[in-house]
Amino acid sequence: MEKETEFELFFKGNYSRFYYFAFQMIGDKEACRDIVGDAFEQAWSFSHQKEQLNLVSYMYSLVRNKCVDYLRHETAKARYADFYMYMYSESGEDDTYEEMEQQISEMYCMLAKFTPKTRTILEMCYFQKKTYSETASELGISVSAVRKHIVNALKAFRAEIAKKDK
Repeated sequence: MEKETEFELFFKGNYSRFYYFAFQMIGDKEACRDIVGDAFEQAWSFSHQKEQLNLVSYMYSLVRNKCVDYLRHETAKARYADFYMYMYSESGEDDTYEEMEQQISEMYCMLAKFTPKTRTILEMCYFQKKTYSETASELGISVSAVRKHIVNALKAFRAEIAKKDK
């Protein structure tokens, strides 16, 4: 019980410090709240395992790493959006409806090549705009598993685009 009270005091006394630390790197209020909350949750579960733990240093590391992960995720989303726009955009004035349909068809063919789990993860993260954490909890998998599926899918998309550009 004493450890819980001590951690609660640490949380109350330091939440804003870590929030503003994350906000300096990201600039998104809601994302920063999620990041800091996740970091405190992770610190809480880790603090039970170790007796001597410098929580302030550990929290700075957790928040920094979670911010970097968030920024990587946002970069991946932007790349996917660029790819999506490339597939759906008009490449010139003379594009016809049939050409647009062909591009859409190619996009769905590429999606169909993925495993059902990868397709579901892509749809949840990019079409439904869910975070990796939300997707992971809904599917009952880890955030790193979601990240792995996304990274592999984006690599496949890039490779397919590279083939078409040649």
